Amino acid sequence: MTSDPPLPIGKVFKAHGLKGHLKVLPYGETLSTLVAEEEVTACLEDGSEISLTITEIRPHQKSFLLLSREISRVEDAHRFIGAKLCVPESRLPSLDSDEFYWYQLIGLEVVNTDGTKLGILEEIIETGSNDVYVVRRGGEEILIPATQEVVLEVDLQRRLMTVELQETQ
Repeated sequence: MTSDPPLPIGKVFKAHGLKGHLKVLPYGETLSTLVAEEEVTACLEDGSEISLTITEIRPHQKSFLLLSREISRVEDAHRFIGAKLCVPESRLPSLDSDEFYWYQLIGLEVVNTDGTKLGILEEIIETGSNDVYVVRRGGEEILIPATQEVVLEVDLQRRLMTVELQETQ
């Protein structure tokens, strides 16, 4: 493995089948680029990290099923529920200038075009048509569609996203 910090590309949400498949919710499209014999790091909720060698990975409904050399039984797979699957940044495919990985967006401050601070982008929900950004400030939550009409600018240097929200009423 490389010295790049591991970046999350998906989260294990369930064990599947008797052989110990991990059912993984992808963060974007990165999981689809993985193949057998590649390594991923399972970043467990307790802070520990375990290297997994992929023996099989395939799409399954809106998730992926991943089988690794290190997990051979469903009982072993249960330990990984809640873990984030991570790879070094150097292994991520290059993106176009107007595309971003989820890890780059989460944590950005979000402001409206009139200068109103809306909060921090804390979560991304993948839907069929477009992603939805979950922006939180205090106890408030705003759902923002990730479309070109709404998201006007992403400035990673300044850690700022500018959006134009439409009036509702």
